[in-house]
Amino acid sequence: MTGTPQTPIGIMTCGQNQPTQDVNCMTRKVSFVVYCAPLDQGNSMYSDVYGNDTSHRGVTDSASYLTGLPYVVVNADTNDVIYPYNSANGVTARFPAKVALPGNASLHDGTRWVHSLPPINIPDHVTRITLHIASDAYRENRRFQLFPWTVPDAAHSKVRIYELRSDLQDKFAARNPPLANLPENTLAAKQGADNEYYGYLNGDLWLKISPEYDDGAITRLCPPETLTRTALHGQVEGEPISEQAIVDWMAVLQPIYAAGANSRSMAPFNVRIVELGITVSFADRALANAINTSNRTTVQQALRRTSPRTFAALLKAAWRLHIDTVAVSSSWRPMLGSSLHKMGIGLDVVRFDDGQENIHFLIHNHGPYDRNHAFPTGPAGQKMAALYQELTADHEVSGSAVYTPWINWIQPHDTHMHVTVKAG
Repeated sequence: MTGTPQTPIGIMTCGQNQPTQDVNCMTRKVSFVVYCAPLDQGNSMYSDVYGNDTSHRGVTDSASYLTGLPYVVVNADTNDVIYPYNSANGVTARFPAKVALPGNASLHDGTRWVHSLPPINIPDHVTRITLHIASDAYRENRRFQLFPWTVPDAAHSKVRIYELRSDLQDKFAARNPPLANLPENTLAAKQGADNEYYGYLNGDLWLKISPEYDDGAITRLCPPETLTRTALHGQVEGEPISEQAIVDWMAVLQPIYAAGANSRSMAPFNVRIVELGITVSFADRALANAINTSNRTTVQQALRRTSPRTFAALLKAAWRLHIDTVAVSSSWRPMLGSSLHKMGIGLDVVRFDDGQENIHFLIHNHGPYDRNHAFPTGPAGQKMAALYQELTADHEVSGSAVYTPWINWIQPHDTHMHVTVKAG
């Protein structure tokens, strides 16, 4: 690639009794800085659009951050991975820890977390680069090129990515000059700054980034299996009776993935899993973070971006414990909270019911003194303990990332149990 002279990055000195040579090793570096979306509450731009109407808000009290989110940078023309440099066998890089945006660098819309990715060396033969992030970063999923971009012929280019709701993008650009509104999935030069560029990561773009789990993906991630449990009543020669269920997960999960076609409703709804005798109850506004941050996401699109492993893990545990209803408050969501929900591998459970034992349990502690302490005593608390044990023992679940209002509590899990499954 030709262009303006670049800064040498190295000098080679030859061995003893040999001439010393200065070798100019030219390089282009690109750095990405991601400014995560703020909470809707306290966001003056939200107030400018919706006033005091809270129905358009997301439902989490944790601002967006991307710590640990997988990503790769690739040659946009050949799909060869440029970064991480040790990308053999599908290795991905991870977003570093979040840092707070300094108060004097306000973007006029609330408190944001920031992630600065390390500078990436761009090989001489590469003209265009693109990102793959979240679940799309995995080799088997890479279908969407995020911000495909011709790399400038400069020593170091810095790209600033602003995550924000689709419905606030116009106002954000107007309130933060010299930024301007941009077409979806594009980068532009920042006026008045040398070698600085910017783009918008909004809810509509998150919809395209996040893989939709089709029948083939469900079968790959959740092959058919036989489940076993102890029957509630009866014994044979003093031994408990075992019950079995042969489960084809592609068929079992179809009612969940078929729900909400062409709907953007926030109303609660139930899905009956006939094969297991379990009802999955989606709470009021359970998909608000997916729908309210995008101009076009539907209920079904949000559900189909939630890994089948999440639903399968919860249903298996519930079936083994004779739980007949589980209530879910959040699945895939492209904005707000941690990277786990953005990847579609997180599920939040707020209630379960066992009609046969007359147990109806709201997963909610009574205050800070319950955090990181034992589950409540009594039949309901012990059922909760058993559910936790079933989930953490599941080899498809990340046992260290099953958070509850009691054992393994982390902020802000006072009102639900969060279940994280393995990515893939």
